[in-house]
Amino acid sequence: MRKPVRDGQRRSRRLIFPALALFTLGSLTGPPAAPALETTDGTEALRLYLDCDWGCDFTFLRSQVTYVNWVRDRRDAEVHILVTIQSGGNSREYTFNFIGLERFEGVDQRLIHTSSFTDTDDERRRGIQRLLELGLVRYVLETPQSEGLVVEFENGEDQGEPHTLVVDDPWNHWVYRIRLNTDFRSEDRRDSQSYQASASAGRTTDLWRMGMGVYYSYRESNFEFEDGSTFKNVSRSTNYFGQVIRTLAPHWGVGVGASSRESTFLNLENSYRAAAAIEYNYFPYSESSEREFTFAYFIGGTSLDYEEVTVFDKLEETFTDQGAYIAFGMERPWGEAQIDLQYSHFIDDFDRSRIEFNTNVEYRIVRGLSFDVYAGVSRIRDQIYLPKGGATDAEVLVARRQLETDLSLRGGIQLRYTFGSIYNNVVNSRLSSESGGFSRIF
Repeated sequence: MRKPVRDGQRRSRRLIFPALALFTLGSLTGPPAAPALETTDGTEALRLYLDCDWGCDFTFLRSQVTYVNWVRDRRDAEVHILVTIQSGGNSREYTFNFIGLERFEGVDQRLIHTSSFTDTDDERRRGIQRLLELGLVRYVLETPQSEGLVVEFENGEDQGEPHTLVVDDPWNHWVYRIRLNTDFRSEDRRDSQSYQASASAGRTTDLWRMGMGVYYSYRESNFEFEDGSTFKNVSRSTNYFGQVIRTLAPHWGVGVGASSRESTFLNLENSYRAAAAIEYNYFPYSESSEREFTFAYFIGGTSLDYEEVTVFDKLEETFTDQGAYIAFGMERPWGEAQIDLQYSHFIDDFDRSRIEFNTNVEYRIVRGLSFDVYAGVSRIRDQIYLPKGGATDAEVLVARRQLETDLSLRGGIQLRYTFGSIYNNVVNSRLSSESGGFSRIF
């Protein structure tokens, strides 16, 4: 028997289906492409492709640098800007590699912008904009738009006073960070709350890199089942760490470190570790933002106190271990790739070991088509901390305990294809937020 249809439902359908038809038609025809910028004599403006995965406010840069044509693919560009980002103890370093294409083939340059962690987002993005425009000067000079270039030099607020570079740092390169955050959610039959706090201090120079810090996390979830019973899940974790790393040469580094950890997930009431490592980079560390090929060896000692008796009938134990890793990474105009292999084992028991392999490749196949793949595999033989009683079904369900496993696999692939207008000049953020439920169903 058919259910009666209410008038309100009919009106909703009459409104929804035409709207969907218009949406579909608009999707098929598409909006008119943004016209390419031209100079007064009809010459197309410089075509620019910005290759920056994160840390660059692309919308802001397009709205500020309007005298170039922003394109979506490097094969349409005359200048490809590859941006690599590296974080230090108190700053983030942006390396801009300007790569000339077509008529600018071979006209390359590299510029570096350093942003302090104390900078606001606006200060950071305006610093990036300034460096970007400085690097574009040599290319815009070769176009008719060079007539619009104006060079100014700012010598501080008082133009009459000579500018002096400040070299006296009252903090002696030390940077301190404190973070506190909390969140909660509540529904009829479940609720959760969490608290995190962290504090750290770090100092980075060409010769030394030092850091120390503490992190605390508390998570609680409460569930009510159909029969009226309840389940409470609590997870706590505390971490302390400190390290000192010394530059030995352009290709060498050595360091020592110590840490302590408490974790309900890992059955650790207390744990302490001290270790030392030495690393060799086939390429100079000054090129690490673009390519690295490192080999390292480490050795350390660990003391563990458990919350519950382990599968080996122990409440505490101490062991020494050693290991090595090989890591390779590079970032190029065609994409980026990383691969690393690590092996470690207990010195007095080679059977207690772990091998981990990870790889990630992002490759642009042809114009508009890119392929991303990541994969990892771990052979695990060192889970000595597992509690003897195992984990209950409820603990497995909420991931309260680390589970026993010999093998861990992970991976994924992504294929992306973009087509249409090569230009990406227009910035329009209308109705871009999902918070109003404009296109969200629930």
